[in-house]
Amino acid sequence: MEISRPIKNFITLFSKIPGIGPRQATRIVFWLLHQPKDIQTEFSKTIENATTKIKLCADCFFPFEPKNNESLCEICRNQQREHSIICVVEKETDLLSIEKTNKYKGVYHILGGLMSEIDEKKKQELNIKPLLLRIKKSFQEKKPIKEIILALSPTSEGNLTTYYLEKAIKNLGLNIKITKLGRGLPHGGEVEFADSETLINALEGRK
Repeated sequence: MEISRPIKNFITLFSKIPGIGPRQATRIVFWLLHQPKDIQTEFSKTIENATTKIKLCADCFFPFEPKNNESLCEICRNQQREHSIICVVEKETDLLSIEKTNKYKGVYHILGGLMSEIDEKKKQELNIKPLLLRIKKSFQEKKPIKEIILALSPTSEGNLTTYYLEKAIKNLGLNIKITKLGRGLPHGGEVEFADSETLINALEGRK
């Protein structure tokens, strides 16, 4: 039996979500199609609101809803945070995991992914250039970044990205301390799924 094109397009769209395969996407689509109209409408409006009301922080790239047309998220606007320390993470969920520890008081920078040995174009899609510009700008404004924490998962792609960033930051020729998460995270493990105690130990043991 042939699935109609609108449903196929819907399934293809859901399949693009990380962690969602074609089978799961198919189940989600058919579940949604069987829901009452008010649920379907709410689903549609929620997506529309998220795409129209949410913007990315100009500094760290975390998605947030501006209240007064501000360009920075709550963390980057907070003057109580240590703005001379930037924790570089792969994605938003990594940031949230670290925030849950209530131990880290610096700010963040979200790369939006990791580099790949297979896909060279991936590097161009990451927020690497904005990070380097952010560092240089801090020195120009006499508010220098003192430490960059490369808090990337110890996977092959994470290690590749860490190596590239470390080299790129050093090439700036600025006096910046570059650290990486200490022991605690298992090889191949991800920051997002680490418990708070493990992350606290990794942050405190960074070197």
